[in-house]
Parts: sequence; C-alpha cells; structure tokens
Amino acid sequence: MSSRNQSAIPADASPLVRRLGRSVLLTSEEVEFLETMQVNQASVSKGDEFIHDGEPMRVTFLVRHGWVIRYRITPAGRRLIIGVSLPGDFIGLHVNFIHSSIFSAAALTNASLALIEPVRLLEIHRRFPVLASGLDWMSMRHANILSEHKVSLGARTAAQRILHFLLELWVRLEQVGLADAKGFELELTQEQIGDCMGLSTVHVNRSLSRLGKENLLRIDKGAVTFPQLSRSISFADFDERFLLEFAPETDGLFVRKGILKDDART
Repeated sequence: MSSRNQSAIPADASPLVRRLGRSVLLTSEEVEFLETMQVNQASVSKGDEFIHDGEPMRVTFLVRHGWVIRYRITPAGRRLIIGVSLPGDFIGLHVNFIHSSIFSAAALTNASLALIEPVRLLEIHRRFPVLASGLDWMSMRHANILSEHKVSLGARTAAQRILHFLLELWVRLEQVGLADAKGFELELTQEQIGDCMGLSTVHVNRSLSRLGKENLLRIDKGAVTFPQLSRSISFADFDERFLLEFAPETDGLFVRKGILKDDART
C-alpha cells in the first residue's frame, strides 16, 4: 500500500472523503476509490421521496449535497422522522443483508445522491481495511445517534431534546466542513423538528422561545448559534462522545477527537 499522506485529499473532495480524511491519513489510492465509487449520481428535488418503506433496496445511497430525512408513517397517518442524513452519510449500508427498506426517505432540500452498488462495499472490505473500519465506525455512530434520541425521548424535557438535537446537527455538519465555530444553517421547520423529537409544533415553538429567552439558543433567519455554549451543553446534557471520530494509529488503537472543547466559543 502506498504511504499515508494527508495531502492526498484534494480541496474539492467529497464530504465522505473529507469526513474520513479529517482523522485518517488516506492514501491517494483510497481517495480515488472513494471518489470513483460515487460516479453514479442522482439529483432529488426538495420533498421528493426516493426510498419507499417495504420496497426493495438494490443500492446504497450516499448523501453528497443537501439534507435528507428518513421516516416512518404510522397506521394512523402520523409521520415520525427517525433520522436526518447529512452530506457524507450513507443510507442503506445494510443493503447486502436486508434487501427491502424498513423506512422511507425523502429530500428535505434539493439533494445530490450517489448510488453505490453492493459489490463496491464488499470490495472495500477486501482491499482497504482502513476504509472498512471507517464503514464499521459509521454504522456504530449511526447506532449511537439512535441511542441518544432514545434517551432524549425518555429522559429529557422538550427543551433539552431540541437543544441536544441542534447541538448534534452542529457537530455533524462541522465534521464535514459545512458549519463553523459560530453555528450552522438549519434546514428543518418547527413541524419537522417536532416529527424528529416526538413533539407537537406548539410544544416546539414554546420550547424554542424558552431557549431563546434563557440565551441558550438563537435562531435568526435559519442561522443557529449558541450564545453561551457551555451553558447550552450543560442544560442539554450533551456528551459529544457519541459523535466522535476515529483514526487507526500505527499501534492498531483508535484515537477519537472531540471538537467542543474550546471554552472560547462560549
């Protein structure tokens, strides 16, 4: 294998390469494989559904641009958003094991997706052990996010749930270069936040108002900031370990790095 050199990652790299290259010294061969794996692309307009619950899944999707929601519709007709997929996120890594979808997915914004054949994912495991570890980590991270949402539903107040969720989105966007130390641009409506958190739109509105009055959160024309970050983290019971990155070192250990340690952000 060629020597590992972080300079192999081009400035215009895809979000997936940026995410893995942030903490893994990818080789030029690995970068080329990840990029060529994404050549089959599709554009999806805002609001369009591209995965239907119960229908066959023949490819894995990778979000390249835009926001995507995964959701279920209850027999009573209520929509529950089970996850927000951001650039660099896979949808359907299970396609080699479960051949039909257990959720629906739609573009929350105009989005660009890569359609990846299952054989390409198997090829990663055969040829690139570091990248294979990256896929395993992304699956674990996805499970961690779902676990945190479960904790929020059972043990956090409405205001805590919402603030925790927005902090999560901020960290995830920053990890792919789509947010900065100040905050991020929110693409969710209050109704959609409610569908993510199991709350009514009225409850979301009241909770956001409370968070604003207590200076824990500010949303101005979609721009989300946290005026007193340390207080926001404490109030939301936010522990970023569930989102941390991995990096295999030469001794075989994994190193995980946090990004919310700078007290200057407060």
